[in-house]
Amino acid sequence: MRFLPFLLLIFSFQLTNAQPKKDSTDYNTVFKSMKWRNIGPFRGGRSNCATGIKGNPIVYYMGTTGGGLWKTTDMGITWTNISDGFFQTGSVGAVAVAESDVNVIYVGMGEHAVRGVMTSHGDGVYKSTDAGKTWKRMGLEQTQHIARIQIDPRNPDIVYVAAQGALYGNNKERGIYKSIDGGKTWKNILFVNEMTGCTELSMDMNNPRILYAAMWEHGRRPWQVISGGPGSGLYKSTDAGEHWEKINEGLPKELGKMAISVSRANSDKVYALVESDTQKEQGGLFVSSDAGASWSMVSKDHRLVQRAWYYIEVFADPKNEDLVYVLSAPALKSSDGGKTWSLIDGVHGDYHDLWINPDNAANMILSDDGGSAISFNGGLSWSTQSNMPTGQFYRLNTDNQFPYRIYSGQQDNTSISIASREIGSGGITPRSWRYSAGGESAFLAFDPNDPRYVAGGSYLGTIEFLDTKTNAATNVMAAPIQYLGRDAKDMKYRYTWNAPLICSKYDPRVYYHGAQVLLRTDDMGKHWTEVSPDLTRNDKTKQGKMGVPYTNEAVGAENYGTLAYIAESALEQGVIWTGSDDGLVYITRDNCKTWTNVTPAGLPECQINAIELSSFDKGTAYIATTRYKFNDKAPGLYKTSDYGKTWAKIDTGIPVGAFTRVLREDPVRKDLLYAGTETGVYISWNGGKEWSPFRLNLPVTPVQDLKVKDGNLIAATSGRAIWILDDLSVLRQYNKADSSFRLYQPVDAMLLTGSSELDVSDDSFTGSNPFRGVNPATGIVLYYQLPEVKAGEAITLEVLDASNKTVRVISSVKDSTYRQYDGGPGPEPVLPAKKGLNRFVWNLRHATTPGVPDVYIESSYAGHKAIPGTYRFVLKAGGKTVETSAKILANPDYRTTAEDYSAYNAIMSEMEANVTEMHKRINALHTTRINLEKLLASLPATANYDAVRKEATALIARMKTWDEEMVQRKAKAYDDVDNFDNKFTANYLFLINQTESDIPQVNQPSRDRKAELDAQWNKLKAQVDTFTTVDIPGLNRKLWELGVGAVR
Repeated sequence: MRFLPFLLLIFSFQLTNAQPKKDSTDYNTVFKSMKWRNIGPFRGGRSNCATGIKGNPIVYYMGTTGGGLWKTTDMGITWTNISDGFFQTGSVGAVAVAESDVNVIYVGMGEHAVRGVMTSHGDGVYKSTDAGKTWKRMGLEQTQHIARIQIDPRNPDIVYVAAQGALYGNNKERGIYKSIDGGKTWKNILFVNEMTGCTELSMDMNNPRILYAAMWEHGRRPWQVISGGPGSGLYKSTDAGEHWEKINEGLPKELGKMAISVSRANSDKVYALVESDTQKEQGGLFVSSDAGASWSMVSKDHRLVQRAWYYIEVFADPKNEDLVYVLSAPALKSSDGGKTWSLIDGVHGDYHDLWINPDNAANMILSDDGGSAISFNGGLSWSTQSNMPTGQFYRLNTDNQFPYRIYSGQQDNTSISIASREIGSGGITPRSWRYSAGGESAFLAFDPNDPRYVAGGSYLGTIEFLDTKTNAATNVMAAPIQYLGRDAKDMKYRYTWNAPLICSKYDPRVYYHGAQVLLRTDDMGKHWTEVSPDLTRNDKTKQGKMGVPYTNEAVGAENYGTLAYIAESALEQGVIWTGSDDGLVYITRDNCKTWTNVTPAGLPECQINAIELSSFDKGTAYIATTRYKFNDKAPGLYKTSDYGKTWAKIDTGIPVGAFTRVLREDPVRKDLLYAGTETGVYISWNGGKEWSPFRLNLPVTPVQDLKVKDGNLIAATSGRAIWILDDLSVLRQYNKADSSFRLYQPVDAMLLTGSSELDVSDDSFTGSNPFRGVNPATGIVLYYQLPEVKAGEAITLEVLDASNKTVRVISSVKDSTYRQYDGGPGPEPVLPAKKGLNRFVWNLRHATTPGVPDVYIESSYAGHKAIPGTYRFVLKAGGKTVETSAKILANPDYRTTAEDYSAYNAIMSEMEANVTEMHKRINALHTTRINLEKLLASLPATANYDAVRKEATALIARMKTWDEEMVQRKAKAYDDVDNFDNKFTANYLFLINQTESDIPQVNQPSRDRKAELDAQWNKLKAQVDTFTTVDIPGLNRKLWELGVGAVR
């Protein structure tokens, strides 16, 4: 298609600022009952640092990118986050434990392996004095990225911090800092310039006054990595950092990123890994045998220094001065001082840190792009990384299956497709997720109604269609050109790291892919057509070498002048919006024939990270912009209601530091908006005029993308995997002005198998499980608003079916008579009754049947699940009543008919009523018998009591015989049911349990067995009726006549 520049309509658009309207409401408190749930997947994301503990080989700490700090106390079998609730940012760059006091831990924030697409800044140093139970921030907030922390092994109050400093701009808060009072005060003891920070700091553990430092002049621009310059150099101090001297003799003049490590086995042996001019092959591993006074190269193996800005890590073994490790894309080991190298078969790849136990050098923990892993045999085998929900995820998409599936690309891993819930399970396990199309940075596109074929991209324009039925893919790159190593200006198509890709809402055969132009295919990639001109600034000065001055970096992350987002209108066919990574917004309203630049006037150069098109108004759109790559961490949200002619800035309430990545509009409640930022989620009730924090239990972590689906809000995080907030219906109904007694309209629930931690309401639940993803609640979730409840006042919830029959009654007052015992029923749920918003999940079951105290019956006492239909919920509090209704939906995959459900409900209800009566009568008669035995024992041994004593003794015997037919009181524990005969009610409960099914079907054998047992019950019931109406009243009359009194 030919485009004339005259057709590109460029207007001067007015940018207005929305007037803020102050809202001081703490919505995190208001909606505390609502919970985000972590669905996984459980496979680790990038870790820049980790450490063990000298003297305790079972405890380790792992710092993650965007995921905070984690601890294991069982050698990596389980990991627990210990920074949530304390840290204000999510990316950890360094962690160190004091050898002299292992309760003292220092953590430096801001990852040190600084990528351009998934790098998060930090907020200084945190300290714990109780092994990670609590934390306190200790300053250095402006250092932004910390690479290493060293603690004097004799004194935990003497600590050194290697501060890399700001990544995207100059700053003074970089270099090396020292504290001698445990972090209360800091002194900058080595500063080179505002572009040079410390990337490695090594302490001579035999003489802690001796320090070695690698200083790195570096930075990033959106289009370029800068690694090296005059500021780079190696330094040494022999007086605990008071004075420093350069130790560059024997090193190349051109210095980039470097690492340094002094041997604990021999303090004179020091290793330095040096980036230099790659064209001259001057970089490699250098060694000093005179404590840094001079250096000689021992290896120029390219594997040691490739992609230097991301790696360059060297570690000397603490026991063997000739054993040295280098971390890069592979992990490498040398046993001859660096002359020759062998590969370490790690768990993942792309390695960043190594801690070696100084007492046992075969014990180590290795950090890489998949997490951290522990070894006890020198790296021959490692602990798993498949127990860490710390993945970094990019863009989100969902299909329309049930349960719906979520698609996303995980950094340094594959893309995935993961179910939003796992039916028939207590949580979301690996059975519910699998790899998808494309690679780590993929946008994933497909027909949501038939997602057999999934299109997925990766960096530099590669793209494939995955056939999920055959697990085979077809490559369909628009221009199959090898772009690695090329300058951006020399590429036919420039793609950003995660180039946008969408499937048309109007024709599932049509896909759009974003380079600097918009590409379209109508035949699954057989042919691609350019359907736009260049929709970027196309600034050639920003399309040169992507890595300077010594090492090129041309894998696509620094491509600039590319499309970052594509959005197709769901209200108007032919309307498509694009946003570029250099700050331009375009729209076509005629199916790509003409394009109009609708960039907000005065918008500074930035990345248009997301575009959201309104579900309510055709001309309304929102853009989320980011400028963190320009060292500007302010939010940037904009709204237009006239197809981009005018714009309003709408980010009031979002602070600097929480820079914005995405905005989504709620499709049901107009003006309800959600924003994803570097530090979490924000909410707006008024179309973006004002925003409030809305993290709830979501950890502090960068939110890369949000998506609203089926009443859920899905968040892709950069460091804590994928989370879902269910029950958006509450937000849609919320009225800040109405704080009265209220019962929210619940969402209908489908009959399903499975369970969830969210089936009960627990304010302390973090939303995570240590081993698997969390399912949504499996019942009808009720939210209700209460005023202050008086002490002792009962709140009740009654559930009624369509015939107005009570199904269940739940109270806020715990049953004081309940007693737990093995083989008995569980407690009845208790209705939460705190002031404000409460949450309760009806598990769809009828009332629990009672048990017989201390009698073990191997059965479930739970009432059966209610059948499909409409149910009313009546809530009573303080003399007031509110009610609502919801439906239980039939599972379309079940073969059960309405008639089947009705018959099932009838027989189950009857049998449960029978058992309830049986156990009540057993318990009542047992109490009477015990009381009668006590009374009998108390009767005087005189002749006038002989007749009543004889009658009472005989009655006790008959009652005991009846009781022994009803229950087996010898059964007290699990295996007792194997040793003693099961009695009548155990058999009846067994029949109930065998008649109940997930897919209900009343079988004839169940009917036959019921008839048999009912006949027996009629006889047994007649006996107990005789006891209660004839025998006991008759005995009581005689007891009264003797002046003894009645037995109860």
